[in-house]
Amino acid sequence: MSLASMALCLLLGCTRAPAPPQGHEVYVWQRDWSPELGHALTRLPSELGALRVLARERSGVTRAPVNVAVDVPALAKTGREVVVVLRVDGTAPLDGVSLQEVATLARDWKALGVRVRGVEVDHDCATASLPAYADWLARERSGLGDLELSITALPTWATSPVLERLTSIPDDLVVQVHAVRAPTLFTPEEARGFIDAWAKATPHPFRIALPTYRARLKDGTLLTSEPHEVSRLLASLRAQPVKGVKGFVWFRLGHAGDAESWSLSTLTTVVRGEPLTPRLAPRLVDAGGGTLDIVLENTGHVDTQAPARLTLSGNLEVLDGVGGYAPHGTSLVARTPPRLRAGERRVIGFVRGTEVSLVAP
Repeated sequence: MSLASMALCLLLGCTRAPAPPQGHEVYVWQRDWSPELGHALTRLPSELGALRVLARERSGVTRAPVNVAVDVPALAKTGREVVVVLRVDGTAPLDGVSLQEVATLARDWKALGVRVRGVEVDHDCATASLPAYADWLARERSGLGDLELSITALPTWATSPVLERLTSIPDDLVVQVHAVRAPTLFTPEEARGFIDAWAKATPHPFRIALPTYRARLKDGTLLTSEPHEVSRLLASLRAQPVKGVKGFVWFRLGHAGDAESWSLSTLTTVVRGEPLTPRLAPRLVDAGGGTLDIVLENTGHVDTQAPARLTLSGNLEVLDGVGGYAPHGTSLVARTPPRLRAGERRVIGFVRGTEVSLVAP
């Protein structure tokens, strides 16, 4: 750079070019399409782009094909691009499985007005089996025509000697950084380590699959992906971008009937980088006949854990709890407090008496 150019740059306040914007997409991963899911599709925020829709599965010992009864007209109404997903159990061989199974569905959906972008394979095979998987992908890729091919990937594949060949085959790649190593579902530190290692292992751009759900192990242990933890990872990637990361795919789209996933409001708040401020309002509501319902209402935009104890004052004649709450003196106590979704209102008990009021938990 010449001295004149340097002077001009200083005068204009030149800075490093900003990183390109990173888009957000979301998995629609329900096997039973409910009215609640259909309603969620009508409320998608503008920040969520393409929908990656589970359409067909091959799992179990027999790997019998199972189609998901997708509401195709509802997808068409969203106006969003759609990726049609084939899930093949990670322990199942790929013999007898073809991408034409979802390519046919993709073309049928397109004829019905869906903006189909391509197809995706979700196959968490063992790292040792990646050479055979790459061979299969290369064979199947040739028959897709103008449909893009996407695959999901495990960060543990980064050590494979065939990684370069494997990642050169698809048009799009989604690296999953949740539920990789039991018994952890997600931590921002582990996820960041996976992302950095993957970016060093291959030059091909990739998206990151992030969790919006919780799961319970067979021993009863509850694994969660907390919004503030996932937000920490996003903040880390904004502060220190990783070359090659071109976007995020959220697993999965929540709705009112899916108690194990974030509400759509919570997902929207995280995607937008807005404050994750809980707003839980306990209230007494006249239920008639001298009875007051004890109500918890989440008036904020973020799913919130209810308090384990709620205490009342006054002359209490009758106090009882529901939904996991039980009376203990002048309090209602829950061993496992419920999680209230954004906008949810829940009755947790009732009380009769005089001069009854709630004490802050």
